[in-house]
Amino acid sequence: MTATNDSLPAVAGGVPLRNEVLPFYRPAIDESDIKLVSDTLRSGWLTLGPVTTDLERELAEYLGVKNVIAVNSCSAAMFLALKALGVGPGDEVVTSAMTFTSTVNTIIHTGATPVLADIETETFCVSPQEIEKRTTPRTKAFMPVHFGGQACRIDEVLDLARSRGIRVIEDAAHSFGASYNGKKIGTFGDATAFSFYATKNLTTGEGGCLSTADDGLAKRLRQLSYHGMSHDSWSRYADRGAWFYEVNVPGYKCNMSDVLSALGLSQLRKVDELTARRTKVARWFIERLADSAYFELPRIRPGNQHTWHLFVIRLRLERLKIDRDTFTKALGAENIGCSVHFIPVYKHPFFRSYIDETDTYPVCEEYFSRCVSLPIFPSMREEDVDDVVTAMNRIAAYYERTQ
Repeated sequence: MTATNDSLPAVAGGVPLRNEVLPFYRPAIDESDIKLVSDTLRSGWLTLGPVTTDLERELAEYLGVKNVIAVNSCSAAMFLALKALGVGPGDEVVTSAMTFTSTVNTIIHTGATPVLADIETETFCVSPQEIEKRTTPRTKAFMPVHFGGQACRIDEVLDLARSRGIRVIEDAAHSFGASYNGKKIGTFGDATAFSFYATKNLTTGEGGCLSTADDGLAKRLRQLSYHGMSHDSWSRYADRGAWFYEVNVPGYKCNMSDVLSALGLSQLRKVDELTARRTKVARWFIERLADSAYFELPRIRPGNQHTWHLFVIRLRLERLKIDRDTFTKALGAENIGCSVHFIPVYKHPFFRSYIDETDTYPVCEEYFSRCVSLPIFPSMREEDVDDVVTAMNRIAAYYERTQ
């Protein structure tokens, strides 16, 4: 609800535009989600079981891929894929310098060395040319990141990988439902990892999954995700008396539970509707900001179906007297949530030892200096978008550079 039309920004002493905070994100949970979770709780089967099996089957049908393995996070999915493909000490994995820390953490946890590649200006996805520049004889895998809800140039990444015998694990944490030239993300590389975190287009609160067309890889992933056992708990329970199992590899505990799977199953059955609502919010922003002198809008590469997990604008800093951090604080003072995606990996203290002094990331640097992620979620109203745009314009006009 709009509180005032006063032109002075709240951070400069004016009255906040909104009385109530517009959060950066609000989960889209309704009664159908609550009912399916409640039914699962009443069933008495809470861990890996029949609902998880149903979720995996419906995810595979939706993506158009043979195998889906539901796990407890996208981080676990990436780690398991790396392990199942034999990545380990002495190997290098090339990934994006503009990603969340979990992408790089999973590489380090295998004992391999992460190698960071710069992004491209158009989509903020990793640049295939930069991946090629960072490839060495030690490169075992590429881990391209589909940023914000649209695909990277995955065909070029795959061509490079196949010409050199390199495996491809896609980080599609942002991009469930996205497609590239009419083909769903999740059907391209050796394996694709998705996130079902609370802010994602499809949520289980915490969770994720792996998709792969490779039956042998899927079998290894299932064993690794559940203690290395040949049969999971539901398989043994469903087949009365079939208590026997074998441990063939020292696996991990990464499976998804039926309680979380129930939420995921309900969400999956309306994910296209939820994505359509996000797309409508994105269009409202684009319509209102298209002619702005202060803000540069996100772009969609032809052939991409964007799912709008993020709506990232870039400030035209040459027209403003403030930097990005001051702008985000000013927007927060108007009771409007926003964020920054992401702090480049090489700026975190822990990862600096993995960066050579000669490594440079000019596109990441330019992007990071002026990127702002605006609130976007399915239940946002048009008047919410109006408030965000009004606040942005109020701040920009007050801090406009006049010389």
